[in-house]
Amino acid sequence: MAAQANIVQESVDRVRAAFGSLEDEFERVQRRLRARRRDLERQLRSGRKDLEKRTRKLRSEVLGSPALKRLETLRKDAQRQLEEGVDNLLGLLQIASKSDVERIDRKISQLARKLREIEEARAGRSAEAGASA
Repeated sequence: MAAQANIVQESVDRVRAAFGSLEDEFERVQRRLRARRRDLERQLRSGRKDLEKRTRKLRSEVLGSPALKRLETLRKDAQRQLEEGVDNLLGLLQIASKSDVERIDRKISQLARKLREIEEARAGRSAEAGASA
């Protein structure tokens, strides 16, 4: 029986030793992971700053390029010519443009407001005349 208890005790001791080494190994792995995470975060920050710097430089080069300026000039010319062509076509077809319709709408709104004011003034005079009679 003593031999059996001795074997059990040895097994328990070996399990405790293995468990203790597991804790040590786990802590060592955690330290390595934390160190690796810090390194990766540092690399990411450095890479981001470098990327932002390169992006700003490329953006300024593109915005300052003669080709972009020429494209912008061509775009404005094409837009102007297209608007003139549409205006001419609408004029030939006797169709009002959007700006014409908006201008007419504003004028109608002004006239409607003035008409309301006149009608309210007449209604007020009629009410006063009826009250005094």
